[in-house]
Amino acid sequence: MAFDRISELPDPLLYQILSYLPIIDSVKTGVLSKRWEFLWLNVSSLDFNVRDISKPYRKLFASFVNKFLELNRELRLQNLKIKYDECNIYPFPISGWIAIAVDRRKLQHLDLEIDNFMYMIDFIPVSVFKSKTLVSLKLVRVAIKNKFGLVVSLPCLKIMHLENIRYCCKDCHIIMEQLISGCPVLEDLNMVRNGRDFLKTLCVRSQTLKIFCLTFDVGIGSTDYSVEIDAPRLEYMSFKDNQSDRIVVKNLTSLFKIHVDTDFMVKFGGSPLEPEDLRKRDTIRDFLIGISSVRHMIISQRTLEILYRYSKLGPIPKLDKLHHLQATFSSSSLQLLPAFLESCPNLKNLILEFSVSNEPEQINFPNVPPCLTSTLEYVEIKKLIMR
Repeated sequence: MAFDRISELPDPLLYQILSYLPIIDSVKTGVLSKRWEFLWLNVSSLDFNVRDISKPYRKLFASFVNKFLELNRELRLQNLKIKYDECNIYPFPISGWIAIAVDRRKLQHLDLEIDNFMYMIDFIPVSVFKSKTLVSLKLVRVAIKNKFGLVVSLPCLKIMHLENIRYCCKDCHIIMEQLISGCPVLEDLNMVRNGRDFLKTLCVRSQTLKIFCLTFDVGIGSTDYSVEIDAPRLEYMSFKDNQSDRIVVKNLTSLFKIHVDTDFMVKFGGSPLEPEDLRKRDTIRDFLIGISSVRHMIISQRTLEILYRYSKLGPIPKLDKLHHLQATFSSSSLQLLPAFLESCPNLKNLILEFSVSNEPEQINFPNVPPCLTSTLEYVEIKKLIMR
């Protein structure tokens, strides 16, 4: 007979091991022996996907979750992760479970995802936005309403991830501003947008934010989106926004690294960058001036393309502190890079992702960027693609 070593472990260690399992698997361990029967009730995490639960067993599963949350109320719950779909067909008491986890079990990390765009509903209890214990909040494809004059007070929240949220009110920009201003220690904000969120104006103002990632690639044909970023302690920004027509960055004096992939709404084959379009030119210029403290940059080919067009109308603002540049472009667009390198007088490291055509064009460069002959120390071709 094999010796059961795992059962010899102390209870606190077994609780920790079970916390890494989905709740369904944790419950199943209760049949191993008498000792294991109720160990799952003491885990510090609750993680489940409704799709993993067969329909005949969903009521039974709901009773397990109710029992788990109601017992051991003095035990703090570290993680609650719920992935849910078909909300109007199989109505689990999700809102009630979240409320218990936040109010009674002092939840620290909440991860909530609806796996179906057609069933985006608001079942987030108001207490979530007033939690004194939440450290991280991740919401994916859920709806947020400004119910009863939403007040946000999350004194411990450091990480917030908002993906494809639907803000269900006229003044949805106010909800977003409250979510940020109500988090006095927020350090990491990640937003993924799709144009269905009804959020025309995104304003990110924070004195504590260190990391900000914005992805906004898919819109609904509108050109009146705007984004404003004011974060003096921001150290890293990933800016992948191809829908906002107005872009304002302020006080990014601590910015060290940026990943930029934007066309500033200058669409290829669409609205070109014309000399008389002063507003668009000012947006591009002010953006580059606003990130001038950056030392490490990753830049996409389409952004290089826009900056090349800009360089034909006037000089690109200098990025004097930029030492490390990673750029993507193709042999058919070789002229893009030198135009941008003119604005990087102190560049030391250059990393290229380069695609080469079978029939490369011959291009003559009238000037050599100064950094290539003075400060550049290292060049790496990270990726070479033959087409």
